[in-house]
Amino acid sequence: GGTGGGGGSDARAVGVHSSTKTTNNKKNEFKRHTCTPNQQTLQSTRLQKRFVEWWSHSACPDQIWMDHIDTLFQDATTTSSQQQQPYLILDIGCNKGYTSADFLDALSPGTNMNPHTLVKAIRSIAKEDNTKYDRDGGVCNDSKKALNEDRVTVRDVEVHCFEPSPVTFDMLVRAKKKLMPQDDNGGGGGAKWFIHNKGMHNKNGEMAWHSACAHAVGDELCTIVDEGTPDAITVPVVTVDTFLEETYPAASKSSESPPLVHMLKIDAEGLDPAVLQGAWNVLTENRAIMVMFEYNPGLSEKGDHPHGMWGKRGNPHVTLFQVTDWLDSLGYDCYLDTHLPDENEKKKKKKKGGMEEAPGLYRITGECMTKEPNVRGWANVVCASRRYGNVAERLLQLATVVH
Repeated sequence: GGTGGGGGSDARAVGVHSSTKTTNNKKNEFKRHTCTPNQQTLQSTRLQKRFVEWWSHSACPDQIWMDHIDTLFQDATTTSSQQQQPYLILDIGCNKGYTSADFLDALSPGTNMNPHTLVKAIRSIAKEDNTKYDRDGGVCNDSKKALNEDRVTVRDVEVHCFEPSPVTFDMLVRAKKKLMPQDDNGGGGGAKWFIHNKGMHNKNGEMAWHSACAHAVGDELCTIVDEGTPDAITVPVVTVDTFLEETYPAASKSSESPPLVHMLKIDAEGLDPAVLQGAWNVLTENRAIMVMFEYNPGLSEKGDHPHGMWGKRGNPHVTLFQVTDWLDSLGYDCYLDTHLPDENEKKKKKKKGGMEEAPGLYRITGECMTKEPNVRGWANVVCASRRYGNVAERLLQLATVVH
């Protein structure tokens, strides 16, 4: 069944309690936007052209929706029935930790755990071990990102980072000791970064992972392999739903509603649909304000080590639209994230008669995209629950071609 078609074939669906829609939230819900055929054509034309201008624009997006995300999240939750809880970020497929660093900088800049301090820590660890990590600043030069202008605010944030590779996990734990020595998972407020040596999937248990997970830090080959693969290592896997129930048991047992996930970020080497399936309860109850996942059809088409669910040889094969249609049926709007034309690009184009404006996001939901984007490399998809109207509206505003 994949995640398509609402996953009606998923046995667990039967037991899911109906969505806990709170009446006071109904009025803030954002109306689903449907594209006119004209808007759809305009966006499709601009997107195709964008791939020609910058073939990897979808791979290393600017994430302009992250601008002032602290106030965006705050406004989203002040109207909900939840008492103000810490900002909760799930960073699944943490790799070198740059997404964690990004959100800690956006939400609690005074903690001083950010892409700039992280890369220094990573480099000093490599030096201690007399080695050099491949792409230690992140695949998208993440370590060079501009920081939050606010450098002092400290807020209650909990970032959970899930990294299946034991060597990458060890490196992250050492980085945390350098950057956040006060955060020993003990009490006290402020920002916390929890690092778990686990994979996320659509079931709980243990799975075989590629031997690369045991050797190289941040190796992109670190992915689930068939049982019985020579040299494979065993890593525990857990679903998002189980993880939250076990981590926040008080909420699960009492009448208190389980915690709200502000951002569910997934980068699971092509297994993103399985991770989303494992977040069944969270998503059907709209307990994730935002969801971000990677769409990488090329992984299953790789000659030497095909893997993942996306793409022609995906196993089991899942299409992008199956996932976004399912999310839409649960109340989520999804967009293709993008890298905007930068100054260098504009300069080059100036000679050729100027650069056409490009939107910050390309809308997928609501008949806005009828053909799956022909990505080379990989792409990032970002979604928002329409229940949190201000967040859903912000994303639509950034999809200027269809807005």
